[in-house]
Amino acid sequence: MGFLDKAKAAASDLASKADSALSSTAASLSGGEPGAPNPDALLHDLGVIDYLEATGRPAPPEERARVMVGLQEAERRGTLRSLALRTAVPTPPPPPGAAAAAAAPAPPAAAAAAPPPPAAAAPPPAAAPAPEPPPASEAPPPPSWA
Repeated sequence: MGFLDKAKAAASDLASKADSALSSTAASLSGGEPGAPNPDALLHDLGVIDYLEATGRPAPPEERARVMVGLQEAERRGTLRSLALRTAVPTPPPPPGAAAAAAAPAPPAAAAAAPPPPAAAAPPPAAAPAPEPPPASEAPPPPSWA
């Protein structure tokens, strides 16, 4: 047996192993039972049916029933993965210290109200304006630089 014959036999062996690995992976994704639909494909189909109905287009009711039965069966077998939304907008984190403020007990209602301000006293009467100085009888001397 030559080198090329050995390489061909090894390639055939590798191809058969890859085929068996792919078929076992496909079976585990579809729920482990041959012929069982893939839960991800069923969820996609349900989304398409809901979209068609939401936009006023007809969707076959028997398809909805088929998809729902398949999803319920996948959930019963435990092969239905997370039902969390994948494209939901994440909520922003709370501001710093918000968790501590939320954990602090609220003050009683009586202590929370601020006391009213004291009554304002009447302002003192306005002082009489200061008298103007009498006019000077003499004119001031001229500046020295003039």
